[in-house]
Amino acid sequence: METNLFRYVWEKSRGEQIIVLLIILASIPFTWASFDVPKRIVNDAIQGGAFRDGRTSATLLEFTLSLPSFLGGASFKLFEGFQVGQLGLLLGLSGYFLFLVLVNGAFKYVINVRKGILGERMLRRMRYDLFSQLMRFRPEDIRAVKPAEVASMIKDEVEPIGGFVGDAFIQPVFLLTQALTALTFIMAQSVWLGSIALLIVLAQAIIIPILRREQLRLGRERQIASRQLAGRIGEIVDAGPTIQGHGATTYVQSDIAGRLGRLFDIRYALYKRKFAVKFLNNLLAQITPFFFYAIGGFFALQGRLDIGQLVAVIAAYRDLPPPIKELIDWDQQRNDVTIKYEQVIAQFNAEETVQLDEADGVTRLPETGEIRLESVQMLDNRGQPLLTPLSARIPRPGTVAVIGPQGGAAEVLGRILGRQAMSYSGRVVIDGVPLSRMSVERASHLIGYAGHETEIIAGTIRDNILLPLKRNRPSLKPTGKVTPDEHRRFVEAIRSGNTPLPFEADWTDYDGAGVADNAALAARVRAVLDVLGCAEDVYELGLDGKVTATLRPEAKAQIVDARWAVAEELARSKLAGLITPFDPTSYNDNASIAENLIFGARIGPRFANETLLFEPYAHAILKAESLIEPLVEVGSRIAATVVEIFAGLPQGHALFERYSFGSGLEFDRLAELTTLLAKHDMRTPLDAMAERDLVALALGYIEPKHRLNLLDERLRRRILRARESFKAHLPADAAEDVHFYDPDKVMLGASLRDNLMFGRIGHGVPDAGRKVAMVVRKALARAGLDGDLYRIGLDTDCGIRGRFLPTRLKLAVPLAQALIKAPQVAVLDIGAFLATSAEPDRILARLREHCSGMTLFLLVGDASLVDGIPLRIVFSGPSGAIESESGEHADDSAVAPSRRRNGVERMEARS
Repeated sequence: METNLFRYVWEKSRGEQIIVLLIILASIPFTWASFDVPKRIVNDAIQGGAFRDGRTSATLLEFTLSLPSFLGGASFKLFEGFQVGQLGLLLGLSGYFLFLVLVNGAFKYVINVRKGILGERMLRRMRYDLFSQLMRFRPEDIRAVKPAEVASMIKDEVEPIGGFVGDAFIQPVFLLTQALTALTFIMAQSVWLGSIALLIVLAQAIIIPILRREQLRLGRERQIASRQLAGRIGEIVDAGPTIQGHGATTYVQSDIAGRLGRLFDIRYALYKRKFAVKFLNNLLAQITPFFFYAIGGFFALQGRLDIGQLVAVIAAYRDLPPPIKELIDWDQQRNDVTIKYEQVIAQFNAEETVQLDEADGVTRLPETGEIRLESVQMLDNRGQPLLTPLSARIPRPGTVAVIGPQGGAAEVLGRILGRQAMSYSGRVVIDGVPLSRMSVERASHLIGYAGHETEIIAGTIRDNILLPLKRNRPSLKPTGKVTPDEHRRFVEAIRSGNTPLPFEADWTDYDGAGVADNAALAARVRAVLDVLGCAEDVYELGLDGKVTATLRPEAKAQIVDARWAVAEELARSKLAGLITPFDPTSYNDNASIAENLIFGARIGPRFANETLLFEPYAHAILKAESLIEPLVEVGSRIAATVVEIFAGLPQGHALFERYSFGSGLEFDRLAELTTLLAKHDMRTPLDAMAERDLVALALGYIEPKHRLNLLDERLRRRILRARESFKAHLPADAAEDVHFYDPDKVMLGASLRDNLMFGRIGHGVPDAGRKVAMVVRKALARAGLDGDLYRIGLDTDCGIRGRFLPTRLKLAVPLAQALIKAPQVAVLDIGAFLATSAEPDRILARLREHCSGMTLFLLVGDASLVDGIPLRIVFSGPSGAIESESGEHADDSAVAPSRRRNGVERMEARS
């Protein structure tokens, strides 16, 4: 990127800058006229200078254009004006002055608006350019930067630079025209007063910038300290759980406190310097009127200056200090912003960058070819070898097993082959083209890489798997009518130097994946997941996925049909007793008190157990049915029992899970409640917060699960009466917060599993969950809902870094990403994923069959997993040895003489 801020701004916004500069030049005559009118009002209208020598009328609004003497001195009368009296002249000139004020205000408005828009466009362009530059970093350089620091630079540090961009050329020109116009006008009235004003202005322009140098230094320190603070906070957030686990929270808090203290000291010194300079600046600005009043008044008394001229000078000077002050501020801002720009650009101008796009598009490699490793070596930042020189010739297509411990040289070679590391010596050549010289676009089409570290972005599983195919640039030609808003966004993107390609368009590269349309692509995703053996995991996620209002109406009807199919299948399998169905007329013993009370799927937090007592409508129902006191009693007995059971047990004991009541209360809070109840006087009401927590405890109680014998028939009947009241009187504004159980309707907000079971699995029945899951899957298959279940599973949100996914799926997503784009070279670090599978051999067999037309590099730690692969690269430390059943694949010029061991030819790479 351009390292000089002003060159960057001029190159990117030259046209718009020139337009605004022309507007500024057009405003000068109106500014001059606004200075001259007050003199005419005082001299000609008020003092009657235009009516001397017996004249009873004067000319108003006469406009004459006079040429300078070197052009002949001719004059042209543009408008003869009007003849008016003294009052008319006063009102006319005053109106003319008001008109000039409005015109000058309009000029300032137009200039400031265009300047602001220009600044915002340049800020948008600068952020986009920085982000695009970051995308050109080599993979290892991207990993080396701290995400928090980069985000802080692009978002926050560029903000003041963008704010200055609109002022870079326009502001000094605009302010100078105002100041010079005012100063020239003062000079034209009195050379002495003009000289005084000029001396003060020069003193401000020279002294103030000198004093502000320390401000610039402190500002630079503040910026660096702020960036380091952001980076440190980002590191601590990433390592937050580990820091908590090791009890080092106070230590890192002390670190942050020290950094904040350093930042405070810098800002304190900066404020002192800033306001000292401001004081001096204001003092110099206010001295000038003293000279004007004293010397100008003296000249007026002597008759060397009339009153109108003095008033005009004072009025003109009123417009002189603000531009000078703003010019000085602009100069300080220029220095400050220039330093910031240089520091930011220095972080983004990497010594080596990669080419992003392919000029003529990407063409696939021939069906057969060769991959050559020519003395490939990689060192760490201390010069220690991560990979010693390795040379080999590998025919395409084929399968190569790369064997070595996790984190060792095998992983380094995988990153090199996957174009995820480029700081190596030697060459990797694919069909005669060095891998390091390929563009990002071409390399991403040819190579699919899945490393040990999972990089999952926020979004659904489907979004993550299909991310490698989001590379087909959509057409800019509109397919329908373009709305004014869409046209404006397009034009602004072009003016700001951003890509105009719409993010909402379909970016999927169907041809690159070898499929015709979206349906074929969905089948490809399913096939890839079947190869990895993860389709069942996706189905399980689908069963736990929430049914939303956006689900197809046909699918909703099918879910209801499948619900009855599940009931029939359970009856046929003699397993109907495993589920206690939701019956509006009876209490479901295997559901909590809250589920029996509300008898519906809760959408949103309004009727959560923890705050149900504080919800006005629910509180009214509980009070009307006299349920608050019984629930408080149940909660009290639960708290007392749990505290007694848990006393002395370590955290994580199995009983903690069994006696979880879904209230979110910690054991310490339960102990507090027990102590409070022991001291409570029954004649006084219980504390509101304690009452709320006890009711929340009771609402999560399930008799067969917790077995504390706290529910009797009388309380059950009360809960059933409250259920009827709750549904009958539910206010209209709560209709979207609860979806009541109905055997003939889908329960929105509930999981698909709950919708299909329409009940609760009996507690204490061995292996009930697995048996019911098998029945549910059979019923879904019969109802033709397998596809919808699978789709709901794929639409599961992954969360940040995939934290919502089970470990197996989290490891499978990068593998699926590498395979979905049908690369010609696949580099898969599959060892960790195979460790989660009960059948690693079958997965490897399916994987090799699926990749039969590719060059497949399999990175594993266990050599026994890849016994059937003839070509291997085995690592011991940083050194690699190539093993083959025959020597035909080896580069004889690059390896030492072979040695045969147990029928396998072993060739060690020569260092």
